[in-house]
Amino acid sequence: MAEHQLPKLNTRVRFPSPAPIPLMNTENKITSFKDEAVLFKDKHNKIIVYSLVLGLFLSGCSTPHKRITSRPEPTIYIKTDLPGTYHSVKRGETLWRISRIYQIDLSMLVDFNKIPNASKLKIGQKIFIPDSLRQTNNIKASDDFDEHFYWPTKGTIASYFSQIKQHVKNQGIDIYAKHGAPVYAATHGKVIFTSNNMRGYGRTIIIKHNNLFSSVYSSNKENIVTSGDYVTQGQVIAYAGTSGRTNQCIVHFELRKNNKPQNPLYYLP
Repeated sequence: MAEHQLPKLNTRVRFPSPAPIPLMNTENKITSFKDEAVLFKDKHNKIIVYSLVLGLFLSGCSTPHKRITSRPEPTIYIKTDLPGTYHSVKRGETLWRISRIYQIDLSMLVDFNKIPNASKLKIGQKIFIPDSLRQTNNIKASDDFDEHFYWPTKGTIASYFSQIKQHVKNQGIDIYAKHGAPVYAATHGKVIFTSNNMRGYGRTIIIKHNNLFSSVYSSNKENIVTSGDYVTQGQVIAYAGTSGRTNQCIVHFELRKNNKPQNPLYYLP
């Protein structure tokens, strides 16, 4: 998925046809994208939806991904003389959960331990927790979110976060799936956008989980939820297919925090 800087929402932006951005007219009606979208009375919620959709639209020029035969192995442990402690990874733990246990910023924890984008944690893997980061980078109370995220479908990974193909950066992960396989909600939330033909993405669903996190599911064969629906974790929301710009059956999954793409592998068990 291409990485672009989003324009200010009050700035007129022109895009090449035939894929106009959905804009609101004075009567508060959707004037393009013959899709479903929620007309929020709350202006803040409207901005969130438009920001997510605009970000997806601008990054929707990716090409079909090729199968990856191998992925980088995670670093077993970091050797350092700095004061701190080693955390031994347990079954089901994620980097995000570990960062919250020790009150350390996730990106700093990843950078310090030199963990690749394409790696998953292994049981028994050692993660070093520097005392200095624990003392100076406490997580804010507003970041509190106690839910776990779960995989949206079963399958191997076809394309990893930030993988570049023909100058295009993936803002999520692509998961190989059987045609018609169920696509599950990663956790509970409200459906804030659905589309049957989003440029580069095909059939797409966006779920808002709280004030911080939202998730994106695309390349679907069929969406079975609509805007405004509340979903529970593990609920079937779509079926896998080949819509969008891919000719392979995949589930494209994105996880966003404050509308910024996150590496899903840091959050998935």
